[in-house]
Amino acid sequence: MDHDHAGTETLEDASPDTRALDGLVDVDLVRRLGLDQILLPRRAVSGTYRSATPRGSGKILEVRVDVDGSRPQQRVSGDVWSHVRFLWFDFTYYVESFVVENPVVTTTTADVVVRGTIAVYGKPGRTGETLHVHVPRVRIFSPAPPACVRWTVRGVTDVYACPKISDYFRTATLEVDRLQGTTFPPQINPTIAPSPTGLPATVSVREVFQRSGIDLTVTHDDVLTDTDSDDAGTNWSEVELHDLMETRFDSFANTLQWRMYGVVVPRFGNPGYSSGYYGVMFDWGGYQSGDTFLRQGCAIAEDAIRGRAGTLYDTAAEEDRLLLQTFVHEVGHTWNLPHSWQRTDAPSSASTSFMNYPWGYTGGTGGETAFWTDFAWRFDDVELVWMRHADRNDVIFGGRDWIGSNLSHLLDPAMEVPDGGAPVRVELNGPALVDMAQPVHVTVSVVNDGPEPIEVPRDLSPEAGTLLVLVERPDGEVVEHRAPVHRTVAPEDTVTVEPGTRHEASVLLSFAATGPQLVEPGQYRVRALLTLGPDVALPSNPLRIRVAHPTERAEEELTELVTRRDVAQFLYFGGSVRRPDLADVLLEAADRFEKASPATAVELRAAVGLHAARAAKTVDVVRGERRVVTRAADLDTASAQLRAVEDGLRRKAVGPAAADALRERIATARAVAGAESLGRPQAAKRGEGRGTR
Repeated sequence: MDHDHAGTETLEDASPDTRALDGLVDVDLVRRLGLDQILLPRRAVSGTYRSATPRGSGKILEVRVDVDGSRPQQRVSGDVWSHVRFLWFDFTYYVESFVVENPVVTTTTADVVVRGTIAVYGKPGRTGETLHVHVPRVRIFSPAPPACVRWTVRGVTDVYACPKISDYFRTATLEVDRLQGTTFPPQINPTIAPSPTGLPATVSVREVFQRSGIDLTVTHDDVLTDTDSDDAGTNWSEVELHDLMETRFDSFANTLQWRMYGVVVPRFGNPGYSSGYYGVMFDWGGYQSGDTFLRQGCAIAEDAIRGRAGTLYDTAAEEDRLLLQTFVHEVGHTWNLPHSWQRTDAPSSASTSFMNYPWGYTGGTGGETAFWTDFAWRFDDVELVWMRHADRNDVIFGGRDWIGSNLSHLLDPAMEVPDGGAPVRVELNGPALVDMAQPVHVTVSVVNDGPEPIEVPRDLSPEAGTLLVLVERPDGEVVEHRAPVHRTVAPEDTVTVEPGTRHEASVLLSFAATGPQLVEPGQYRVRALLTLGPDVALPSNPLRIRVAHPTERAEEELTELVTRRDVAQFLYFGGSVRRPDLADVLLEAADRFEKASPATAVELRAAVGLHAARAAKTVDVVRGERRVVTRAADLDTASAQLRAVEDGLRRKAVGPAAADALRERIATARAVAGAESLGRPQAAKRGEGRGTR
């Protein structure tokens, strides 16, 4: 009997694959007895098919069929490649990706036929193209047959023979380093209470993604050995993590690749240990069109996760459960998955996905106990569709950042204010006019106008995910400010705001994961939305910032410098382990461009001052093994540069928002150096200023 369906799973479609029965059935005996047609189920057709590489020039077609097997999403997607033979060289180029979202699936005992209309990603003008995929059905222990794929455009059909290359939809590699004394996210027993019924016996990072249709290979690459010095390797800052990825990720490259890097360290901190800082997805993007190499690395802090209080986490097994869930959550971000309540398609804080926070769960009775009671150790269907079938450049590591939906409506959110005014408001303050090269800081404040104290997140930043900042460019395009790192922060990391007071934080807008912002002359409109709960987002006032046109060549030269990828990264993080030579470059620029842009010169000196004050960690090969080593601080240089910054603040070289941010950077430098007098006038010495960096 034939069946036409779209989104229907038959009993045979749900049958296990070969691996589930391997070793349990004597196939030869079954066939000799003539029982194979009765006892042996048919092989699922879902998976990846790819045409052969042509001997000369031509196309290569890769097709992902997702209509049966484990959690079928009723999609067909794929990628088109162009193979070129030139002289004695072969080149293969990626061309485009496509999807068939609502295919018609015809299933018989002999074959499966999938057909539908093609949508080519990023090319809405391409219409009238259809795909027809024919796959013979075979018994489960038979080799997978090839698919015959017909692509028709305006009556002309190209036919491809596509052997099956995988039972999965994507293939990726995760390389993991960990510091000595930490553990790799373990394989755990997910059935410890509280938990739902029907869970598998074990769960690991690899198994989670395999059950999601992703063939993820996890390599435990290195154990990073600590040095003998105090605290070396214990507390890792974001700049150290990023530098570690670029220097020690064996497969690191500023290119698109199905490889990512994970690291397990004891703690995060800059400078002090933050017990509520659990995980981070980090990477710095490129700066030209087509040069955005994002989402290549993530890390978790084991001590912080194991230190979470409560009866849900008072055994080693329960700690392991949270450790693994957090690590998979961060790996999910590298696949360009947002939090479940922030995604464009079917946002939900009641989701039982990895991409929800246990403490933010609103399903069932709500809260962490309810989350673990309902958590099935899997991603939501909309997330499976994304990982399996989204545009290649939207999911591959090093590809585009999260594109989301049209953001323009969020610039002017409709919000009903109760009589007498809202008890809580969000203020956004910043400069009205800035130089083209000047880093732009804004101050976000949560103001308590009500009669009772309120709890708000301590970290009011885009990095922590509590603040969404939208920027309308001079051409009218609205973009989200995407910070180069993304933190997972515990919900208890809050502060109390008493009535009539406020909690403030500085946000640096100029440097984003996707490139420089607010550098083109013209007027920008900025608005922030602060998340105070899964369904509570408070909008700020709109803020207008004008970037001035340059009046001399020196300003354009300075802009070219600060928007360079390596320099922008140095300014954002306040230093670099890999590129200490940039400190001299920035000090020379601060001297040279002091008159052209005093505000920018102060920013350069502040970054160098923090860089010099930090005894930064890196990893080197010592006697054949990777060891954590520490570069000594240069307190003479730090003191001289921070003193120059203090002088600039007294001269009002920058506005109030930037001044607050620079004072915070000075305080951080003093904390990492353990010297409160650093940069103060009484610490001055004759001739100090440019020591060894």
